Amino acid sequence: MKLFTSMLFFVAIINFSAAQQLESFEENGKFGIKESVSGKVLAQAIYEEIHSYSEGLAIVAINGKYGFIDKAGKEVIAAQYAEANDFSEGLAAVSTDQKWGFINKSGAEVISFEYDECGSFSEGLALVMKNDYAGFIDKTGKVVIPLIYDYAMPFSQGLAVVEREGFTGLIDLKGDVVVPLRYVEIDEFSQGLAAINKDNKWGYINRQGEEVIKPEYDYAFPFAEGLGGVMIGDKGGYIDLQGNIQIPLLYDRLGIFANGASLVEQNGIQFYIDNKGNCVIKEGLTCPK
Repeated sequence: MKLFTSMLFFVAIINFSAAQQLESFEENGKFGIKESVSGKVLAQAIYEEIHSYSEGLAIVAINGKYGFIDKAGKEVIAAQYAEANDFSEGLAAVSTDQKWGFINKSGAEVISFEYDECGSFSEGLALVMKNDYAGFIDKTGKVVIPLIYDYAMPFSQGLAVVEREGFTGLIDLKGDVVVPLRYVEIDEFSQGLAAINKDNKWGYINRQGEEVIKPEYDYAFPFAEGLGGVMIGDKGGYIDLQGNIQIPLLYDRLGIFANGASLVEQNGIQFYIDNKGNCVIKEGLTCPK
């Protein structure tokens, strides 16, 4: 898989909101929160980590434990958890040393600590794992989709990728199988299509599970701006949503299109191309001669 990615590590994450601009600051190796414009300190620099705000609360770490502060810098949920996820749909998954459960914004336990892993709520359901099996619960803690899968991803637009015995498919919010578990891998949907690996060849399916672009590539990337990167052997190019080749497979590495351009590499030289395959000068990179 030859895709340009950017790996960034943040110890403290700057957060901006429409109503109030906030930023983290460092002092003696610890982090706090202040107003961007006035410089007023809202949370003293006592934290080892400060994450970005989600639903009005930000994860903080102190003495190796995690809690939450609000936008006034007040610690509304004490740093007492071994791990914590951002709030989503009013609840946050947190863990003790051994098990995961869910708390509300008051810090009250609303779903008991009984799971080995928990994801965040998405579309009313949260992915949970116990004894190496995955399923989904609702906000009351009721198991809505049984823990029968070896692997699963959170719901997105009514569908979730699930895996069992080495094959993946898609289920809906009721747990009904929409796409049979017959693929080696299914990526997330983008522009109505998801890349799939069938017998080690890649193509695309639509949300009804139809193979609209047959698996014939050695790798396929998500669609963006109407174009999806595909590889045959060591060379890649771009196809459109109908499967037609729009940019020939000439490149050694591919990026994903954004703002009308994508980063590619050819013969060790990196440069940008537009959606017609023409080289464009961007971000200090020139066109190869």
